[in-house]
Amino acid sequence: MFIYEIINKIKTLKLMAVYEVNNLIIHKGTDFTKTFSDIVNEDGSPLGITSSYSGVSKLRKHSTSEDSFPFNVALDINEDTITISMASTITSTLPSGRCYFDILLASGENSTTKKYISGTLIVQDTCSL
Repeated sequence: MFIYEIINKIKTLKLMAVYEVNNLIIHKGTDFTKTFSDIVNEDGSPLGITSSYSGVSKLRKHSTSEDSFPFNVALDINEDTITISMASTITSTLPSGRCYFDILLASGENSTTKKYISGTLIVQDTCSL
C-alpha cells in the first residue's frame, strides 16, 4: 500500500522538464553553433515555438560568476528548434575548461520565462590560432 501511494504522488508532481546537456565542446577562436530539437513542455507536449517567443543564453565559468558570455539564440518556428551560436571573436575570450550555460525562453503570449535547457561545455584551447 505504501509503494502505491508513493507512485501516485510521483505521478501527480508537475516538474518542469529541463533538457540537460553535458560536455559540449567549444574550441577557442572558432565559431560555435548547436541546434536543439525535440524540446518538450512539462506536460510532455512539443514546445511549440511561436513568434511571440524570445530567448537568452549565457555561458559562465561557474553559475555564480560575474563574467558571462552571451550566445546568439535563434528560434525556428517551423522546425520547433532552438539554435545557439557564438562568434569566434567571443569564443577566443572564453575561460578554458568546464563552463556552464542555460537557455531561457520568454513567451509574450502569457508573460512567462522558463529554463528549457541547461548543461556544461568544455572550452578547449586551440593551438593553431
